[in-house]
Amino acid sequence: VFSEKFPIVIKKYPPPENLADIIRDSKDVQKRSTNVKAKMTDWHMHKEETYGKEIFTGIERLEKWPSWAGPEPISSFKWVCDKAIELADENNPHKIKMEICEVWGALYRKGEYTKEHDHWPNLWSFVYTVEGCTDCAPLVFPNGRSTPPIMPEKGNMILFPSWVLHKVPGHTCNHDRIIVAGNISLSK
Repeated sequence: VFSEKFPIVIKKYPPPENLADIIRDSKDVQKRSTNVKAKMTDWHMHKEETYGKEIFTGIERLEKWPSWAGPEPISSFKWVCDKAIELADENNPHKIKMEICEVWGALYRKGEYTKEHDHWPNLWSFVYTVEGCTDCAPLVFPNGRSTPPIMPEKGNMILFPSWVLHKVPGHTCNHDRIIVAGNISLSK
């Protein structure tokens, strides 16, 4: 009989300066064509080549990123990726080499949501809350009868096995719920 038990790890890291603004200034690249029915960035915000594309509103290329805006976007996304790998290393049952295969930002406004899905065949998935409150739409694991919904708390990194179904119900707050999410796989 399949057991519903699976590890969910939560650790707090203060968000990098300007990460919320970087996601706000990003174009809605996916246009709600994925499970995320909210504004979503490019899938590969941790890779240099992503920044040659027109992914920002008003700031079209990384070379034009203004110094007054703080850390370049790739630095902030790489920081989140480094923390996710660090947390996966601390909680993985075996010492293996892992890497980020996708990382994206999402901005939820009132009524926006994410459909139930998983990230198989990756090892780990993560959600990092950049902005949110305990009244915002939670991260829900529908198969985890003993796993309560996880309320978004600013700075929380949530790590879980990629095969686990999860969703975000309709956002009910009047302010933005901003996250960075991604997947970790075996290094190639």
